[in-house]
Amino acid sequence: MKSNTKSKADDETEERVEKKRKRGVSRVKVFLFALILGAALAFCAVGYLDVAPPDAPKITSSILKEELKYVKDLVTVEYHYTNADKAEFPGHVLFGQSVPFTGKSFIVSYDGVIKYGVDLSAVEIRVNEGAKTVTVTIPPSKVISHEIPESGFRALDEKNGLFNRIHIDDVTEFRQNQKAAMEAKAVELGLPRQAQEQSGTAIEALLSATPGMDEYYLKIQYE
Repeated sequence: MKSNTKSKADDETEERVEKKRKRGVSRVKVFLFALILGAALAFCAVGYLDVAPPDAPKITSSILKEELKYVKDLVTVEYHYTNADKAEFPGHVLFGQSVPFTGKSFIVSYDGVIKYGVDLSAVEIRVNEGAKTVTVTIPPSKVISHEIPESGFRALDEKNGLFNRIHIDDVTEFRQNQKAAMEAKAVELGLPRQAQEQSGTAIEALLSATPGMDEYYLKIQYE
């Protein structure tokens, strides 16, 4: 990274960053796998029924769990965002005082994407044969992945300190802090809950296509 001399352009850079932050582009993409998964299983169910005996198979929690085991993490929400922020690092300290011109800082604009989903192995399924009900409990969603690609990482301003240059570790620390901040923002927007509910919709369609489920009432609930 190159060192820049202090100038009036600093204020202009700060203004650009603030404007970018205010108009920050953020998009949420919701992916419902219910239609695709439901159609695929319905097709399999037709083949199954062609060779199955007339009586519908008995539904058990093990049978329904089997339907979910091949899809470990169901991604239902992607949060795409653009943000900009400033990282400042203190300079050297001598005799308890900061040494002038040794501090360093940089301003970065970046794009990222957070993927939320549910671990299907943690889904709880209870079958009440007497009442002919199946209760499915969906666990809270989790971050499946969170990436800030290098291609979307742009330096707007950089200032190296005297004998205190910007290092890759400084950028890594900044990136990790920004990930935590954006995940906190996603929680404020309610995206984890949205992902949990979308997963419930997909799982409902998936299990409803299981042969014999037409004899049961399927209830979806959330932790």
